[in-house]
Amino acid sequence: MTAGGGEWGVGGDDVGTPTHPEAANSPLPTLQNSVAPLRERLLSATYRVQLNSAFTLHDARARVPYLHALGVSHLYLSPVLAARAGSTHGYDVADPTQVNPEIGGDEAFVALAEEAHAHGLGLVLDIVPNHMGIGADNPYWDDLLAHGPRSRYASWFDVQWRAETRRLANKVHLPVLGDSLDAVLARGELSLEVTGYGARVRYFDHHFPIDPATYPPEIELALRDPSALPAVGEWSQGEEGAERMRALLEQQHYVLDFWRTASRDINYRRFFDVNELIALKVEDAEVFEATHRTVLQFVADGLVDGLRIDHIDGLLEPRRYLERLREAVDARRPPGRGARFPIVVEKILAPGETLPADWPVEGTTGYEFMTTLEDVFIDPAGYARLESHYRGGRDGPDFHAVAYASKRAVLRNALNADVRRVAPMLASLAKQAKWPAKSIAAYAGAIVEVVAALPVYRTYMDAERPEAEGSDRGMLVRAFAEARERYLADADGLDALERVLLGTWRDAPPELARARLAFVLRLQQITGPAAAKGVEDTALYVYAPLASRNEVGGDPGVPVEDAVARLHVLLAARAERTPRALNATNTHDTKRSADVRSRLDALSEHPESWERRLRLWRRRHRELRKMVRGRLAPTRTTDHFIYQALVGIWPIGSGTAHEDSVVVTELRARLTAYIQKAVREAKVSTSWTDPDAEYEGAVEGFIAAVLDRASPARYLRDVAPLVAEVGATGIWNALGRLVVHLFAPGVPDVYRGDELWFQALVDPDNRRPVDWDERAARLEEVRRACDAGSDGVPPLDVLRGWLTCVENGTLKLYLTTRLLRLRRDDGPALATGMYRPIAAEGVHANRVVAFRRGEGAATRVVLFPRLTGGLGTGAPVGARWADTRVRLDEGVEKWRCLLSGVDVATDDGTLAVSAVLAELPVAVLAPTKSV
Repeated sequence: MTAGGGEWGVGGDDVGTPTHPEAANSPLPTLQNSVAPLRERLLSATYRVQLNSAFTLHDARARVPYLHALGVSHLYLSPVLAARAGSTHGYDVADPTQVNPEIGGDEAFVALAEEAHAHGLGLVLDIVPNHMGIGADNPYWDDLLAHGPRSRYASWFDVQWRAETRRLANKVHLPVLGDSLDAVLARGELSLEVTGYGARVRYFDHHFPIDPATYPPEIELALRDPSALPAVGEWSQGEEGAERMRALLEQQHYVLDFWRTASRDINYRRFFDVNELIALKVEDAEVFEATHRTVLQFVADGLVDGLRIDHIDGLLEPRRYLERLREAVDARRPPGRGARFPIVVEKILAPGETLPADWPVEGTTGYEFMTTLEDVFIDPAGYARLESHYRGGRDGPDFHAVAYASKRAVLRNALNADVRRVAPMLASLAKQAKWPAKSIAAYAGAIVEVVAALPVYRTYMDAERPEAEGSDRGMLVRAFAEARERYLADADGLDALERVLLGTWRDAPPELARARLAFVLRLQQITGPAAAKGVEDTALYVYAPLASRNEVGGDPGVPVEDAVARLHVLLAARAERTPRALNATNTHDTKRSADVRSRLDALSEHPESWERRLRLWRRRHRELRKMVRGRLAPTRTTDHFIYQALVGIWPIGSGTAHEDSVVVTELRARLTAYIQKAVREAKVSTSWTDPDAEYEGAVEGFIAAVLDRASPARYLRDVAPLVAEVGATGIWNALGRLVVHLFAPGVPDVYRGDELWFQALVDPDNRRPVDWDERAARLEEVRRACDAGSDGVPPLDVLRGWLTCVENGTLKLYLTTRLLRLRRDDGPALATGMYRPIAAEGVHANRVVAFRRGEGAATRVVLFPRLTGGLGTGAPVGARWADTRVRLDEGVEKWRCLLSGVDVATDDGTLAVSAVLAELPVAVLAPTKSV
């Protein structure tokens, strides 16, 4: 095959975790890579897989031939280092010196790298520098608990040893108990035991080390004589045993406490508000070296070809970390590998925000691409109507107000301990500077208000650039202005905080400048969690006019009227500045898959129909709601999420799904799990910390009743016609999104399974098993069709058949593999910074988007449809486009569509869209004849 690129081909001893830190800290053996160095693997497209015990490195290795045939250039792995036992995601690393035995261990990782490289694929590895998982699986953490500040690993973890109270001085606060310590002791729930980890304090599934210097005699004896073990079990029994246990715990380097005290007293920095994930002090050179040694060895051995950095905003000084990482990678990378080793960062950019230009990375993981592209498929007038209806005209709060209130609530509750950690630093700084004296509460209030108003995740002042400049300064000025307008914070407290963040400190006394910088660095580590927990995990579950806009990095308050222009600005910037940044449309963190969002976007083109059905369903389902403590369950917001979720995941092409009991049962289970998570994240009627069983039970009962096939409310029979009405538009949205995703500037990142229709909600729904065998068989079918055509394009009758039966996913799979393989072949030409929007004219000019990439013979022109509901029923091809044209102004007489094989002639520098999209609703054009 000539245009498809490459050959088609579709396929199909663990190392133990160290039991103590001494073993974990031993030199890492060099991993042997038997594959000879290959030429540079050009980064053209990645394919993300989620590794765990259900899909191991062995499983990933078996899929390498399939992924090569699909057309990607790199396999993109979730974290592989040893995580806590049973981890389903790998972000809770417990031992950074080895590959997780549960997914195959070191040898399986090397075997996967060899298999991938043998097929010309590179490996991109997700790494987690910000935090580790705690518990007995983590020998470094265990050593810290056993020895406290004297531990050799005390410098690893971000613990506040200097406490405000004597109770926590030089101790780690562990809020793990289900009740107060007194109550737990009275019930005899704490006991001593001797295990393979040594002497421990046991509390149900938790167990904690004991400082050897405090061992009771019974422990000392049992460690020498196993026959004495029964005495250990009896040691904590009865009232005297409880007092002995209390006295022993007082000697330890940790404090066991009621779990509800975490938001107030926890004295270590966490990943957001997750107590089980403790932050690392990776800014320490020794900690960096120890936690990155294995990954850097992978680089040195040529096993890894790119890195993705998780939660970069959690680090103390992101730029300086990235500079250290870049230097370490470049020093170890084998010579002769071509372009710079790719590093991308998980960084959520607010609308209009750009990645700091001095970061030595290729770019982000692509959330800003995803959310900007999303808005292109939303009808502005329709969305305005949906939002107005949702808000009750102008009376209800807009998204900005909801996001502010949500961030403020999170800072005063889940992240309260983090605020309490930095507020005294500001008070001390104000005292040193001899500013007006205020209470710590006043400073805490000022911090909460400014952080809640900050429109970005964080600012980036550091030791080398300690003052707010450029966009950082602008964002802070905006936040202070809003905070003052609200009159909710102490004015002097705000003044002090403003002086610290926006004042000039170049000439300040050194001690005062150091104290100020320490506060600023700590404060910046709070703003990201506040945005993540307040916006992503709260506001986006509270505000629901059109749920497809409620994505990570998304802002439902941004107008969509200029969506196409914003997309062109983003893509032009990507082409010029970050051509190797990832472009994502699905990730493991997205709240709805791209195909679900595509269908929900279509509701904006049918607002009257959607509103009519909402009124109908609410009237019919009124009796299914229950009153729970004076409030109806579910709330109107919750039922918005319920109805939209079901419309989104209703099986594509299945008009009779409501008649299939198996399908309905699965839909009910998925929807119930999703809505339980949604209402807990919203934190309005229930939450993760205070689950309201009665409210959640009422919501679950509502869903079950609504989806009851025998229900007189007839909801299931009503959904099918609505899906039929908007479903086709959703499909054309999905295919339009696909061609942009795979051919825009940047590197497309394909999420596991998304090459066929992929209708998923937030995790764990988006991590359900992938049917790899079906995909391999379907790809082989596509291969045979392409072989039967010419230049990698199937015969027209086959394409027409796939378009007619678009619901079965074959056309999506064909477009995916065709675009990926073209992308792999055209990679060098597309790596140039050339990007130009192409204007459309005619009756449907607002329904087509086009852009040009490359130059000369390597020029490629991309066309895709939007807002296709206005084109009538049926596929948006051929005559439906009437007189609509795109103006190229190129010296090219003829173009060929690389997806359909259709040749199109120019007329006065323009192309008729009806000719370009004569056979397929999307196109990628290449010049065939110059004037």
